[in-house]
Amino acid sequence: AQFDPQFTSGQLSEREMWNQTWNVNVSGTQVLTSSLVPLLLQSSDPRILFLTSGLSSLTRTSNLDVPANRSPAKGWPKTGFSATAYRSSKTGLNMLVREWHRVLKEDGVKVWAIAPGFLATGLGVGDPEVLKTMGAGDTQVAGPFVRSVVEGEWDGEVGRVVSRDGVQEW
Repeated sequence: AQFDPQFTSGQLSEREMWNQTWNVNVSGTQVLTSSLVPLLLQSSDPRILFLTSGLSSLTRTSNLDVPANRSPAKGWPKTGFSATAYRSSKTGLNMLVREWHRVLKEDGVKVWAIAPGFLATGLGVGDPEVLKTMGAGDTQVAGPFVRSVVEGEWDGEVGRVVSRDGVQEW
């Protein structure tokens, strides 16, 4: 979940934005996963898929072809697109993937983070039609990709972030 726009618009304080973002994307994910592990371990082919983002990659932050990686103009306050809380929380989620992979490896649990890509969902940042003008893809591509992970097509990349384009760098 991305709450950065609610801060920019004045609907949330900066602290509320950060707390809500981390609560949904990291803390809540951790607590839910911990609660479900006993049930998961009863499966004959247990899998955990966490939903991350291409914006979570530390390595990719130097790619200035991605608008979110470009520095804003000089001065304060900064204006324009910001997803700092969202990006940071998804990077934190990636560490949860590494930890759950480590913790449940000997139990035979396969763990991934999946990055479906920039899609016109309307979640967090507004109108799907506006997102499409910014290059967002159709949401219908996400389902088949998630299914491919569930059905084993990505079993060679357990413990990593996978996207439709391959393995995402940390």
